[in-house]
Amino acid sequence: MIDYGCTSAPYYDPDPRCSGRRSGFHHGVDIAMPCGTPLFSAVDGVVLDPASSGAPGAAYGERPFRIRTGSVDVLVGHARRVFVEPGDRVRKGQRIALASDSGAPDGCHLHFEVRRQGGGVSAAVNPGDLLQLS
Repeated sequence: MIDYGCTSAPYYDPDPRCSGRRSGFHHGVDIAMPCGTPLFSAVDGVVLDPASSGAPGAAYGERPFRIRTGSVDVLVGHARRVFVEPGDRVRKGQRIALASDSGAPDGCHLHFEVRRQGGGVSAAVNPGDLLQLS
């Protein structure tokens, strides 16, 4: 698993918040899992149009998507197959995708990121609270 924050993983650009060996910044959490593992929503919300403000780039794989819930957008990256479409209402626990290594240099995993509503990568916040990891 790669945590949110400063990391020594080699594929992250240097970030002024980080120093030394941990000079790159990871904007979400990565959780390793076998390719094809079903992914279930952690939140209730609405799937956003991929072209709307804050759209993720190619580093998130072929079909990254975001779910808006309250004041934050939850981003799911590196999915192989996605079972939701823009405008769909999603319920917590609903199957939304299958894990993949699409766009990932380090194998199959879930990239889970939380951003302030409509924000880009600079609006990412620690997803630990939403995932109840803290």
